[in-house]
Amino acid sequence: MENQSENMGKGFGFVAIILIWGGLLYFLLNGSLLPNLTGSEFLGSVLISLNGNLKEQKEIIGVLYDDNKENLQEAKIHFNKPIDIFDIKVSPDNPELIFAGSSYGLFVSRDSGLNWYSFSDLEQNINSNATVYKILFSDGQSYVSAFQNNKGAIYKSQDKFFSLEKIFEIEDEAIYDFDINGSNLYLGLSNGRLLLCSLLKGEIRLLTTLNSAITNLKVSQGGGLIYLTLKSGGFWLSKDDGKSFGRIKFLDDYRGANKINDFLVASLANHSIYAATDYGLIKSSNSGESWQVFKSLPAEAPKISTLALKENPGEIFAASNGKIYKSRDYGLNWQIFDPGFTDRKISVINLDGNKVIIGTKK
Repeated sequence: MENQSENMGKGFGFVAIILIWGGLLYFLLNGSLLPNLTGSEFLGSVLISLNGNLKEQKEIIGVLYDDNKENLQEAKIHFNKPIDIFDIKVSPDNPELIFAGSSYGLFVSRDSGLNWYSFSDLEQNINSNATVYKILFSDGQSYVSAFQNNKGAIYKSQDKFFSLEKIFEIEDEAIYDFDINGSNLYLGLSNGRLLLCSLLKGEIRLLTTLNSAITNLKVSQGGGLIYLTLKSGGFWLSKDDGKSFGRIKFLDDYRGANKINDFLVASLANHSIYAATDYGLIKSSNSGESWQVFKSLPAEAPKISTLALKENPGEIFAASNGKIYKSRDYGLNWQIFDPGFTDRKISVINLDGNKVIIGTKK
């Protein structure tokens, strides 16, 4: 009788699993949940419920509440392997829903960045075997760059990555960064090629080929300006929407200034650029023709790994040697915050409302 009862229990457990997944498939196919629950929230709920025994990791992502209390909360990563963070983006219509691109795929937080779980689309186009480099939200669409199975790809989604549409794929190359301007998608490849992909026509065109991987890429909205940096060093600018490119030679005269780890195009009106370099935090007010270094920054070492900006009211955030440096007056004065991430470099700073979300990598 005991064996029979045990077998019956196992049988009921198997039936329960079938019912659970059958119910999920029913709701997915009929779409009855989708009008009231975003795809990312629904799938995130499924992943959280099935992954209860995951290891909790810290010192990977932190959330600083920038409300004059400067309260840093260390996030928990519910995953069994240490991950590197390459990008963090907050959902435009739900500030509690945040996505992170990592060395082990896409991660999602549904509580403003305090807990993170591995996330995959329904068809497993991107899973934990992928490297996700860039996430972009634009005009109600979501885009993501991933490298998996020795292929680099760009996917588009209308439901926060619940389902994905592949719009570009290439063998043996990664897409470290991309940007969008209207219906044109600009892709920076690891072989130094810059491609223009028309989302309306479905056409792909080569704009230029440089001698190293394109690591950072920014396109002005309607201005015809394209800024990009290379893994080998150098800052490049096109003023004619990619027809020609020139290297910004001003930076060659300062050791480390050409090693640009991150940059932001702050104001299209005056073409102001902020750059995180091995020489320090620098700024140009004329599209890169000349630069100034923030000598007031009290960093122990000049190397800046990443930065973020609130142009109004003039707040600058810069990361160096594991610390965050913050200015409320365009760099005249600075505050220093130590998140306590030992042996990890700050790779991402994302600003959203009163939250400063910090991502790190080895």
